[in-house]
This record gives sequence, C-alpha cells and structure tokens, in this order.
Amino acid sequence: SQSRYARVSQGHIGRARHLATNEAVRNRRNSILAIPAKLTSISSAYSAAAALVDLANEESAAISEELDEKEYEALSTALGKGGGKALKELEKEQKSRATRITRDTLDGALLDLATFYRDVLLVQAGHNDSLINAELTDQIVKMADNSTSHRTLAKMDAIMKARENIQRNGAPLLVMEALMCELIN
Repeated sequence: SQSRYARVSQGHIGRARHLATNEAVRNRRNSILAIPAKLTSISSAYSAAAALVDLANEESAAISEELDEKEYEALSTALGKGGGKALKELEKEQKSRATRITRDTLDGALLDLATFYRDVLLVQAGHNDSLINAELTDQIVKMADNSTSHRTLAKMDAIMKARENIQRNGAPLLVMEALMCELIN
C-alpha cells in the first residue's frame, strides 16, 4: 500500500504522505479516477463536471473555514472595535484564497485524470508494466481497447488545456463541462 501511494504521487513525498494518512484524500482521488468510465453521454459529462467542481468547493471550504476563523478572531482581538475596514479586507483576502484553493484542487484532479489517460496510452503502446494507476488495470485496458492512441492523446491535450483555462481564471464549472464533453468515451 505504501508503494502504491509513492507510485501515484509520482515522487512527491508530501502528496504520498497525504494519500497514506488521509482517507478523505484517497476517496476523493478514487472518485476522480472513476470519472472516465462514467463518461458515456452529454448528461454524464455535465454530472461529472458538477461533481468535480463540488468536490473542489468542499475541499476549499473545509480548508478555508478553519483558517478563516483563526485569522478573523486574531485580527478582531488585535484591533478591537475599530478594525472594521481591516476585517473587511481580511474577508476579501480569505475569499480570494478560497478561490485559489478551489482552482488548485481542480488542477490536482486534472493531473490525476491525466495519469489515467497516460496509463491508457501506455497500454495502447503495449507497455502494461509501469502504470501509475495499476489498481485500475482492468478499466485502463478496457478503455485502451475501445479507443485509439490518437483519441487518448486528444483527451490528454484537452486536460492540459483545461488546466490552463482554470489557471487563467476560467469559470470552473464551464471549464469542467467543456472538458468532460471532450472526454466522453
């Protein structure tokens, strides 16, 4: 199991530790990697996009909530009753941070999806031995058999373009909907 986390984190020690010690992170990753098999229609693409954005928003809210409360209390205590303007500025910064966390979470999800399609491409090229997502070999082989390497490369390209669009402040749901439509099997 430890080697699995090292493999899927692709050498990123912090991410491997996070996967090994946090069941919620593992569950989220499993949900993300289940998406390709579910993409069979436009409606399933829209559902997958909404679920992915919801996952990112939930993670952002969980992280932000804890940080926001501590920061707000500390600033409020330090400034007393006269800190209204500073507190409003803090709230603005916190909202901006939450947006960044959502975008970073979506970026991580897109990287996980990219590893799935990378594995599909490897199988299509006849290399089943170095899969990142080896626990999904059956699903990966099935997808490889039902597609072409050209189509898999197009899907990987679409994922990279979606990453760029998210980082350029594209509307997360719209970016994810467009991507999921491109990933339909």
